[in-house]
Amino acid sequence: MIRATDIRKRFGAVEALGGVSLEVAQAEIVAIVGASGAGKSTLLQILGTLLAPDSGRVEIAGVDVSQLKAKEIAKFRNRHIGFVFQFHHLLPEFSAIENVMMPSLLGGCSRREAESRATELLEMVGMQHRATHRPSEMSGGEQQRVAIARALINRPSVVFADEPTGNLDTRNRDEIQRLLYDVRDRFNQTIVLVTHDETLASSADRKIVMSDGRIL
Repeated sequence: MIRATDIRKRFGAVEALGGVSLEVAQAEIVAIVGASGAGKSTLLQILGTLLAPDSGRVEIAGVDVSQLKAKEIAKFRNRHIGFVFQFHHLLPEFSAIENVMMPSLLGGCSRREAESRATELLEMVGMQHRATHRPSEMSGGEQQRVAIARALINRPSVVFADEPTGNLDTRNRDEIQRLLYDVRDRFNQTIVLVTHDETLASSADRKIVMSDGRIL
């Protein structure tokens, strides 16, 4: 599902990634771990097309995204990639169901179809009772469940998660961990996550350890 070859990235004099190569299979859950500054989030952003590498190649679902132009990348990202972040990034002025619908509407889906799909996903993540609530009316764990539903709305090829349990207590962390595996089992979903949570990392199908911009 993902093939990255010799990815390099510098920020001024700092080498963030020094020639990273990896492959991720369909329906695999891969955890990327390492100390702060190891290059984990930079790699995740490049794999997720949010950041361009200085050199190297990234293929997702057979498409060389390194060769796509800006508008093509935006379209590809909307259709093929879902994101889950530590701090949710839900739009505060919209309800849970509206937040989940947003990527689908931006992708050109009809409101009726987007709402139907969003309703199904909110039920799957156990948040149907919060469909009309805004983020400020939900707990951190509830917001993260909504964010996971949003990441799945366009049936993406890959879901990238950056510290998905980093802002949660133990109970909510365990619930989100179970939910991620449920998502994989139900949808044959590929998931790549960056985490400092050793419990979450150890439960993944594979753990990749990074240090100083390289895979150990």
